[in-house]
Amino acid sequence: MTRTETRMQRTSQGTDGESNIVGLWVLLVINEGQLSTEDDNARVPMMARAGNDQTFLLGFKNMVKARQFMSSSEVEHAEPRMVVKSNKSEVIEIARNAGVVGILVDYDPITQEYASATELC
Repeated sequence: MTRTETRMQRTSQGTDGESNIVGLWVLLVINEGQLSTEDDNARVPMMARAGNDQTFLLGFKNMVKARQFMSSSEVEHAEPRMVVKSNKSEVIEIARNAGVVGILVDYDPITQEYASATELC
């Protein structure tokens, strides 16, 4: 079992039963034809591939962390967006159609570490 899979097993939904993605920030980027599902503006949330060929959604605890990621990874034309009840299903649908298995929270591209990993609920 990989480090990410072990961490994902220890993380679960919030106590109110709400999806673990609500309240996180995602970075919306232009879909350049890689994914068949996108939002109304042809954007998709940023994702990453782990060493074990699994795809993860990148989520951030706050806008500051999202912007730090953008700066350190030189991501251009990304828009931080908080996941709320009204856009949760769209973000999850795009992620599932892309084969996402989980969420990496506060991923740092320089150290390649993250605060936590959880399954996509």
